[in-house]
Amino acid sequence: GYELVLSLQTRSMSMMSNWVGGAFVNRDKKGDPNGRSPIVVVPVEQQRKALNFVISNAFKDESFGLTPELTTAMGLDKWFDMSSSLMEESTWPIHDRIMGIQASVLTSLMNPTTLKRVYDNETRVPADQDCLTLPEMLNSITGSIWSELDTKAEGEYSARKPLISSLRRNIQREHVERLIDLTLPGGSSGAAGRAISSLSAEQLRGVVKKIEAAQSASADKHDPYTTAHLSQVKERITKALDADYILNPGKSGSSGNVIRFIFGNELNGQTVPNQVIPVEP
Repeated sequence: GYELVLSLQTRSMSMMSNWVGGAFVNRDKKGDPNGRSPIVVVPVEQQRKALNFVISNAFKDESFGLTPELTTAMGLDKWFDMSSSLMEESTWPIHDRIMGIQASVLTSLMNPTTLKRVYDNETRVPADQDCLTLPEMLNSITGSIWSELDTKAEGEYSARKPLISSLRRNIQREHVERLIDLTLPGGSSGAAGRAISSLSAEQLRGVVKKIEAAQSASADKHDPYTTAHLSQVKERITKALDADYILNPGKSGSSGNVIRFIFGNELNGQTVPNQVIPVEP
């Protein structure tokens, strides 16, 4: 019964995510009565409602209704009938199942094609009209996923009562990995790729600021899980942004493809420590 409801919930989020960055395609011909434009961007309020629906039903723990009473009641009957059930765990895979759904939702919202559609729609809508923009969309996703860090941690936290739950730690790490992918070369192609890349990098810097503020304000109250999680995410982002600076020449204004190597030994008989040497292909 729970799997049935979870499947319906997953399907609804998949359908709603298609409205974000969407547009209606009309086949009206010139001269038709009440003829419509060939392309009509989905109204901004519908896009925002769809985005909020997906965020509310995918990224919050309470959206899945998991309790100890429920998860200890869900098991797997094993049968000697040549089925694969004999090789599966008897217990329901809580984290794998929920993370799979959340990762799928992030793919729907943060894949380069959807982001490109949102970016292109900004031009299709007249400047004096409201529309869903890339910064608004990315800010909404980041703000929801990292909401625990918006206020100072109060109370007592422990490994049994963590500040950031296990499901939330999973989605936060997945979110960071998606942003990192978008900043690196090949993460998003085309003219929109540069805007997507720079905005994704800014989102990552914003996450680091949130983590640093939380660590500065109440690191002594953080539980072991939260402490390790935030430290690792911060380190991951920092190293990824450093790699992006080296590997992504498009942001520095250079033209064409450039292969870059880092040398630490000798170049023409001279020692060149930690220098980036551009090599034209």
